[in-house]
Amino acid sequence: MLLGRDAELSAIDQALASARLGKSSRVLIRGEPGIGKTALLEYAVARAGSMRVLAARGVEFEADVPFAGLHQLFHPTLALLDRLPPIHAAALRSSLGLGARIEADRLIIGAAALGLISAYAEEAPLLITLDDAQWLDRASAEAVAFAARRLFADPVAIVIALRGGEDSPLAAAGLPELRLQGLDSASATALLEQAASERVSPDVARWMLEATGGNPLALIELGHEAPRMSASPHDTLPIATSVERAYLRRADGLSEGARRVLLLMAASGTAELGLVQRAARAFELSPVDVEQAEAAAGLVMQRADRVEFVHPLARAAIYHAATPADRRAAHRALARVMTEPDDADRQAWHLASASTGWDADAATALEGAARRARESSGYAAAASAWAESARLTEMPELKAARIFNAADNAWLAGRVEDAVGLLAEARNHAETRDLRIDIDTLSGHIAMRRGSVVEGYRLLVAAAGAVERVDRLKAIRILADAVLSTFGAGRPSDMLADAQKAIGLLRPDDPPEVAIFAHVAYGALVVLAGHGSDGPTHFRQSVELFKKVPAENADPLVLICACFVGLFLREAEAGRDLLERAVILAREHAPTAALPTLLFMLGRDAAATDRWALARANYEEGDRVARETTQFTRLSGGLAGLAWLDALEGRVDECRTHAAEAIQLCDEYGMGLYKAWSLTALGQLEQSLGHQEEALQYFVSCESVLSGVSINDPDISPLPDIVDTLVRLSRHPEAREAAARYQPSAEAKA
Repeated sequence: MLLGRDAELSAIDQALASARLGKSSRVLIRGEPGIGKTALLEYAVARAGSMRVLAARGVEFEADVPFAGLHQLFHPTLALLDRLPPIHAAALRSSLGLGARIEADRLIIGAAALGLISAYAEEAPLLITLDDAQWLDRASAEAVAFAARRLFADPVAIVIALRGGEDSPLAAAGLPELRLQGLDSASATALLEQAASERVSPDVARWMLEATGGNPLALIELGHEAPRMSASPHDTLPIATSVERAYLRRADGLSEGARRVLLLMAASGTAELGLVQRAARAFELSPVDVEQAEAAAGLVMQRADRVEFVHPLARAAIYHAATPADRRAAHRALARVMTEPDDADRQAWHLASASTGWDADAATALEGAARRARESSGYAAAASAWAESARLTEMPELKAARIFNAADNAWLAGRVEDAVGLLAEARNHAETRDLRIDIDTLSGHIAMRRGSVVEGYRLLVAAAGAVERVDRLKAIRILADAVLSTFGAGRPSDMLADAQKAIGLLRPDDPPEVAIFAHVAYGALVVLAGHGSDGPTHFRQSVELFKKVPAENADPLVLICACFVGLFLREAEAGRDLLERAVILAREHAPTAALPTLLFMLGRDAAATDRWALARANYEEGDRVARETTQFTRLSGGLAGLAWLDALEGRVDECRTHAAEAIQLCDEYGMGLYKAWSLTALGQLEQSLGHQEEALQYFVSCESVLSGVSINDPDISPLPDIVDTLVRLSRHPEAREAAARYQPSAEAKA
C-alpha cells in the first residue's frame, strides 16, 4: 500500500474504471525524482487485472534515437499493423525500422499510432504506461501525445510519469495532471519506520521530513540510518545527491571489476544483458565480475534478458561517480561490440561519448544516424545527431554544413529557437558562398514566420540575387517563397517587382514545379493588388502545369501553391482537385514547420465551403503547431480564421477572444490582411446580434485597414457587408454608393 497517496490512487482507479466502461482517460503524473511517480504506475499495472497493458520507459541515453520509445511501446502490437490504412502502416513500419524508409510527418505517424492503439484495445480494455517520459525521444513523445489528445470513446487509459520542470511534447499536450508533493508528517514517519524496521524519534523524523521535503525515495533510502541519526537543523539533504550517495554505498563491497560492469550497464542505456556481457569481455573483465554486478542487491534487478537499475538515480550515481576517462572507456567498449545494423545509431552515440575532441569516425557515424533519422521523419533526432557530428568535426566548411543541417532539421521538427541559434553558429563557420546562401535562405524563411517579415523578405531576396547567375531555378524558388510568405502582410505592390523577376527568369523547358512557384507567387500578388484578371490568368496557367507534376510530390512549397490555386480559383474544378491533393499529401508528408501554413489554408477552404467542423479542426491544429513553433505571423491568420468561423456559428465569446488575440498579433507583426479578417468577423458577429451600427463600424474599419495595406481584391473587400448593413439601417443612398464603388473591381476580376 502506498502511504499518503489516497487521492492519487483514487485518480488512477477512476482512470482504469473509465477505460473499462469504454471511455478514454489520461493522467499525467509530474514530480521530482523519487516522489513516487513510478510507484503509481506500478499500482496502475497491478490494478489493471484483465486489461491489456502496453508499457515503455524513457532511457536518457536513447533520447536522441528516433522512435526508440515507440518501438518499445508498440512491440506487442506489431501483428496488427496490416489492419491500418496502407499509408499509416507504411509510416509506422518506416519509423520502427520494420520497412522501407519514408518521410511521413508527425501527423500521419500520430494518426497511425492512434489507429494501432484503438485496434489493440478492441479485444479488451487497454492500459498504457510511460515512465520517465522526459527521456522519451521527441518523435515517440509527439506520436503518443497526438494519439492521447484524440482518444475519446476507446477503452484506453494512459498514465504517464514525467519529471517536474522537464520539457516534453507530452507536457504540452494539455493532459489532466497529477502533481505529486512530498508526504505529510504522519505518512513520512510511517515510511521512515518501515524502512528502518524500528521506531524513529519524533525529532529525527521531523528533521528528515523537512530535509527531504517528504520525498518518499529519499526517506526510504536514508531511513536505514535514521535510528542512528540526530536531528541537525544546520544540515541539508539535497534529494538527488543524498539518494545517489545511498546507492553508491551499496556498491562498496563489490570488486573493482564488478563496479566497471555496473558502469557499462549505466553507460549502455538499454542494459541488454548480452550487450553488457560482450562489452565486459572487450573490457577484459571476468565472468565473475559480471555475475557479481548482476547480483548487486539494491542497485539492479534482472528482467528476462535485461538488467535494469532499480531507479534512474541509481544509474546516475554509478555513472557520475566514475572518472571521465572510465566513462569514455565504457562507451568505447560498448561501441566496439555493437555490430548489428540495427545498432548503428546507438553505436554512433557511444562513439561520440567516447571522444575527447575532434573525431572523424564518430562524426561520420553520427552523420549517418542523422540521415537515417531524417529519412524516417525523426527530425528532432536528426538535428541532435548532426549538431553532435559538427562538434566532433575539425574542417570548418564541413563543420558549418553539418551545423546547417542540424538547423534545417531543428526547424522542420518545430524546435525554432534551436534552429535560429544553430544558423547563427553555422554562419560563423561558413566559408563558401553556396552555404552562406542556404543559411540566409533558411534564416529569412524562419524570420518571416516568426514576425520579422521585412527582415526575412530582405534576406530571401538578397539570397536569390546572390544565387541567380549560378542556379537560376533556386533563385526562382527563393523569390517565390519570399513573395508567398508575405501573404497576410499586405502591400502587394511593394513585392510585385520581385514576383515579376521570378517570371522573367523562367525558361520554356524548366521543371513544371519551378514554373508553378513563379506563376502562383505573381498571381497571388496581382490578385491582392486588384489588377483585374491578370492574377487568375496566371493561376489557370499553373493548373495546367500541376498536371505534369508527379501526384506524390510532397514538397511543402508545391503544396502551398496548390492551396493558393484552389482557394483563388474557387470556380474551377481543377482548383478543387488541387486542394484535395494538398490535403492528402499535407497530412501524410508535410514537415511540422510547414503545417501552420497548410492547415490554415485548408481551414480557410473548409470554412468557405460550409464544412465548419473540418475548418475548426484544421484551424485549431494549425494554431497549436504555430504556437509550438513560434510562427506568430501564421498564428495571427489561424486565429483570424477561427474568429470568422466563430461569428458564423454564433460563438460570441470565442469570436471576441480569438479576434482580440489575432488583432494584437497583427498589430505587432504587421499582418494587415488578417487584421481585416478579424474586423470582418466582429462585424458579422455584431450584425447577427442585431447591432447594425456596431457592425458597420467594424466593416468600415476593415475597409480602412485594407486600404492602408494596399489590398484591393474584391473577394476580400468588406463592401458587400457594408452594403448589407446599410440596407438594414435603411440608409439606401449610401448603400447604392458603396455598391457602385465595389462593382468595377468585381467585374474586372470576373
